Order: sequence, then C-alpha cells, then structure tokens
Amino acid sequence: MALEFAQITAITERHFIPKLVDGVYNSAAFTARLARPDKLQLKDGGHEILAPVISSQPGIGGFYDDLDTLDTSRSDNITASKHQWRQLYEPIRVSRKELLQNNGDAAKLSLVQSKVQIAERQMKENLALGLFSDGTAATGAESEDQLDGLQAVVSTSSTYGGIAVADLADWAAYVDDNSSVDRPLSLNLMQQAYGSVTEDSDMPTVLTCQQNVYDQIWSLYQPHQRIMSQEMSDLGFENVLTFNGRPVVVDSHCKAKTIYFLNEDYLFLCVHRDENMRRETLERLETSNSMLMRIFWMGNLVCNNRRFQGELTDIEVAS
Repeated sequence: MALEFAQITAITERHFIPKLVDGVYNSAAFTARLARPDKLQLKDGGHEILAPVISSQPGIGGFYDDLDTLDTSRSDNITASKHQWRQLYEPIRVSRKELLQNNGDAAKLSLVQSKVQIAERQMKENLALGLFSDGTAATGAESEDQLDGLQAVVSTSSTYGGIAVADLADWAAYVDDNSSVDRPLSLNLMQQAYGSVTEDSDMPTVLTCQQNVYDQIWSLYQPHQRIMSQEMSDLGFENVLTFNGRPVVVDSHCKAKTIYFLNEDYLFLCVHRDENMRRETLERLETSNSMLMRIFWMGNLVCNNRRFQGELTDIEVAS
C-alpha cells in the first residue's frame, strides 16, 4: 500500500525535520557559534526580552579610613535593555497530485525531502539576513519584523534595546570608518580596532566578514603566520584563519567592506523555548488537496554590552 499523507507526515517529523533544525542553526559559521549550547538562551516568555545591562560608570563605593561615614546610596549601575520578540516561519506544502506524480514510496519520500531542504535553505537565509541587519526594512530581509541584528548593535549613535547612547555614556559600540572612502586593509588597522574593543580580559572572541574582505586578510599574512582555528574545526568549519588567536569567519550576509570584532560574552541568540523550531502540521487542508507543515521560530539577537562590539569598515577589496 502506497504511503499516504499521515504516514509521510510522521516520517517527515521523525527523520527530516531534526536535520532541518540542525541545518538552519549550523550551516553558517556565525550562526553556528550563536547556537552553541552554552550560547543559545532559551526564554520562557514575557512581553519583551529583558537583558541586564551592567554599566562601567563610577559606582558609590570607594576607599575610606577607620570610622569614616559610608555612603549607603543605591547604585544605579544596573538597568535592563528591552528587545522585541521577532517571529520567523517557513511552510512545507505537498499536494496530492505531486505524490501521485512521484510513483513509489521512495520517490514520494525523495520529493518531501527536497521540499524540506528548500525550507531549510530559506529559513537559514532569513535568519542570517536578520542577524546582520539593522532591524529595519532598509537592510537584511528588508522587513521591520526581522531581528535587530549586528548593524543595530554596532553603532555609535542609534538607540538600542530602548536605551539611547546619550542616556548611558558607554552604551555605544566602536566604529572605525573612513567617511565612505575605501582604504587598503592593514594589520595595524585591524589591531587598532581589536584594541579599541579590548579592556583587560574583555576582548573580541570572533571576527566576521564577507569572503572578499577575508581574502584581503589572508593576503596580509605570510604563509607561516596563517594559523587556523581549532575551535571552528570542532564546529565543522575547516581552514578558518585566526587573528590574535580569534577565528575570522566568513558570512555572505555580513555588511560589505567590513570586519566585525565581536565579544560573544555579551552577545546572545535568545529564543522562546516553546517556539524553537516548533512544528505544526495540517495533513489535509480544507480548501485544497494537500498537506501543510510549518516551522515556527521566535527570538532575537540580544547584546547587553555594546561597548565591546566594533567594526572596521570602508575596506578596499578586489573588484
């Protein structure tokens, strides 16, 4: 007896969808880093995602002598940034006619597998576009409903998480631009940017850029200096350069002619635990002879310290 909708749905949920989830999270180097078990933050709910912001502004305490009066005022160095939940979905639809046209159970499963792979690619693309966007319709997925991505985080002037730069002196990222005029990349420029977002033990944990910028970095190194990242190899990405021991990962969605210097100790992918690639299946649609499966995701990229995030931009690349 040939496979029917219900059987195909069960096989899809058991065998194909788990691979889709892994593919969405692990197919791009930067996304894979954010999705590591120690980095992915599962949240229980709330109207917004709240992230504690610890300011480096002067505190109340200080040195004293013997019976000096101690200041007992409350310190206001801890506040919270607020981030909207962003929702993403991808449909997988199979019609009865498509199943009939694919003769045999193997052909039917191959058809469904292909549709799952297409859905994975689309969901991965939309998530990556959001991660590198500024959260507006002008960048990334060109939607105001997308994630508040790195272009929103790494800014010297924009309000982020409901906190304006003017209201918190160190609530601004580091940006080294050249007034939109391209300039040759050098190791000195990279070191200056790296050093500008470094303070004691706080320093970038990863650099990310497009391939043509990565090629410029590669050309600056002598062959014996090209040290590869074991950390990225463990995640399945080979031949990843390092700078000051930090991996330099390529992502085509990254802002053009730019290197991001990111400290992942303050950068998180927050996801609602009940909407982390949740599956919803309608085996037979009322208005058509087909089945529909949808994958749902809800979360946002959250940074609780912009001070340690930076970018070096206006980099000259090969045409």
